[in-house]
Amino acid sequence: MTDDQITAFMAVPKRLVVRFLERDGWRRLPGERSETVWTVQGDGGRDGLCMVCDGAREGFDVGMDGGDLYCPQHEDPVAALVYPARDRRGAEAAVYALCSEAQMKPEELLNALSLEYRDEAHLYFGWPLFGFPVQAEVYEHALHDLFEILRLCYDCAGAEQGDDALTYSDVIFTAPDHVTLSFGRPHGDETGEAADRVRNLSRRAAERLRGTLNLLHSSQRDRSVVRQYATGELVLEEVLEPEDYRLAAGPDRASWDALDTFRHQAAVFARWRFDWGWDVA
Repeated sequence: MTDDQITAFMAVPKRLVVRFLERDGWRRLPGERSETVWTVQGDGGRDGLCMVCDGAREGFDVGMDGGDLYCPQHEDPVAALVYPARDRRGAEAAVYALCSEAQMKPEELLNALSLEYRDEAHLYFGWPLFGFPVQAEVYEHALHDLFEILRLCYDCAGAEQGDDALTYSDVIFTAPDHVTLSFGRPHGDETGEAADRVRNLSRRAAERLRGTLNLLHSSQRDRSVVRQYATGELVLEEVLEPEDYRLAAGPDRASWDALDTFRHQAAVFARWRFDWGWDVA
């Protein structure tokens, strides 16, 4: 982290940082004296079943009748920060906490805090899409497939013939294992109903991509219900298959198939992050 990056973070308007914190799941501690202290919980992911979260709260007999059903293992904060920071050291600590929790670099955080007129989907792959030197055919094939995914997202969002949303969108190879899909709109000096329609289409397209990725990578827990044996043991019973989320027809089905084909033929999606432009609430 450089001094210039700390200075840039301190110059970001407070309202944008606060909106970013809230969007990312950070919450202020209650009480006037702690209004600058923010904490965040984990994503809720866990391997085994929890006697509190999956047992007592769901009404199963796990020997915890009454009392406090707070679960420190899954509900305690995993990170904390102070914002607004009092000085440069505090700002540096806040940037470090934000980047660590969101798996971002400082320059990525600053980009997300200043994003306007577009949304960005950051796709990280399990291995590089290509190595160097790279054959043009390999690069062009990956580029074609990613632009097709981008186009299908706009189809899902309701794009019609004549909409020029794709003109303001792009595929950027940020690194061999990191691609940025940009969902844009005309720049700020281009206003009017047509520009607003493109921007709203872009937001819906990005949201549809996020939804499809989440469904495509649903966990066993997402597709299961908790049962209790006569012995008292809690077990997960899978009631849905991943393919059950795949629609029968239409642009959403095509988008699902394109993403599914890409992860099998090119590279698996290790994780993803969406940065939202501040010009749309």
